[in-house]
Amino acid sequence: MNLRLLPIGLASLLLAACGSAPDTPYFPLASGHRWIYDLHEANPLGEKTETFEITSAGPRERGGDTYWLRRNSLGTEYWLKLDGGNIVRSALRTTVELEPRDDAVARTVLPIAPKLGDGWEQPSQPFILERAVPFRERFLHHESTRFTLAMKITAVDEEVTVPAGTFKHCIKAEGDALIHVLADPRLGGSEVVVKHTEWYAPDVGLIKLQRVEPLETTQIVGGEVTMELQAFER
Repeated sequence: MNLRLLPIGLASLLLAACGSAPDTPYFPLASGHRWIYDLHEANPLGEKTETFEITSAGPRERGGDTYWLRRNSLGTEYWLKLDGGNIVRSALRTTVELEPRDDAVARTVLPIAPKLGDGWEQPSQPFILERAVPFRERFLHHESTRFTLAMKITAVDEEVTVPAGTFKHCIKAEGDALIHVLADPRLGGSEVVVKHTEWYAPDVGLIKLQRVEPLETTQIVGGEVTMELQAFER
């Protein structure tokens, strides 16, 4: 699949009457975009690689506000909007829900015009941390392991190579959090230092994501998740 990169052009941060997308170069919101990623997971229990896709579906009106929709290949919809100087996710709809479900607190995805040192908090959950015995179970939806990442823009001019190509002038956002899990009833709880990193290319968006959740005990193991852009279409 060929990578096609076209300039998104200049647009106002305010929505025009015709519904054109706002100028968010590191997180394009206009309809018709498609991101295809290689998603790789690895932990002591094994590893796998699969394809993960995200598409942009353009603007929607809801409750008097304009939202910008994205959908992933699992059928989940993300309802995004501009809030001050940030792009935030305010609602989500899964395949079993008829209407979007508002987030308890809108979560910042990325500043509209990210600058070195910009920081924000982002609610999250484990990506790959899982129970190994007596049965395998991911902690993805466990309320007890929810945490907040302290995100920060740590670079604004990185060169990053992924399967889709080499991208210049990328921004890098890093965040970490400390969570506690009862990994072994004999030894007590264990601390897991979660490291989360994202790279965004101008006029493209997210090109790489890395999440590291290091832990290896007899009952619970962590690992690493990497998502790299394979192709981008507009």
